[in-house]
Amino acid sequence: MIKQRGSGAGLYIVYLFFRFFGYPGLRFILFFVVLYFSLTTPTIKRALREYYLLCTGEFNFRIYYRHLFSYALVFADRFLSKRFLERYHVNAQNQGPFLRDAEKGILFLFSHVGDWSICERLLSEKNIPVNIVMQEVIKESIQGFGKFIQGKQHNTLRVIDLSEGSIAVAIRIAKAFQDGEIVAMMADRFLTQQGGIPVAFLGKRVIINKNPFEVAYNRKVPLIALLSLRESDYHYKVSYYWLTPYDRTLSKEEAISNAAQEYADILEKAIKEHPDQWFNHYNFFNTVTAA
Repeated sequence: MIKQRGSGAGLYIVYLFFRFFGYPGLRFILFFVVLYFSLTTPTIKRALREYYLLCTGEFNFRIYYRHLFSYALVFADRFLSKRFLERYHVNAQNQGPFLRDAEKGILFLFSHVGDWSICERLLSEKNIPVNIVMQEVIKESIQGFGKFIQGKQHNTLRVIDLSEGSIAVAIRIAKAFQDGEIVAMMADRFLTQQGGIPVAFLGKRVIINKNPFEVAYNRKVPLIALLSLRESDYHYKVSYYWLTPYDRTLSKEEAISNAAQEYADILEKAIKEHPDQWFNHYNFFNTVTAA
């Protein structure tokens, strides 16, 4: 399990700086916060060292600090974009006809790239619910701050908590597809060895989450990899990548493996272009299990 940092009180201070001073105020307060964490998180630093050496061939303290600062900005935007909706702009690319096809059910492949929750803005206008399958580990104080930020705005993002148990989760996923809703699953982390599938990634053999590819195969729904990247202050780019439909002439395992590798190739291309926006802050390349 990845150790969670931060608190609701800290986020409220960040919110106040942003409210009265905009991004200059936000960057000022984050300078000190990020500096503190960059000096007190050796485990994360070791994990990012291996990642950057594989991705760019270079790593130093400046790169480490910049990566943590990028994460801090994206994490702050996750909340601030809900409170100051009119200030943020989202550019959707390759969206295609998925809104029309959503009535048949779609599975989104989310990743820890940029801010995946920003897609909620694109879907809320169409009133299309997104059911994200994840393990809810947000601190109570941060949850309270999130409700304060959300206010009375309509929320189309629903959490299917893995802690409910496999049977309950499977029932809720099936119900969502039956109702023509979107189900989203994190593809770049896995919880158990049995739930992982090997792929080639950044020149190494790694394990990613097998479950979304297996669910899409069994339910016969399309797979879309969704990546949301921070381009600048107030601006995000959301790209949709339609994965090749399953070849049903292949065995189930081979078809799933091909889809997983296609997703890994998409993810690798994106993080090579934006290495400071992949936020897997653990030893991804050597860890057997991760949350």
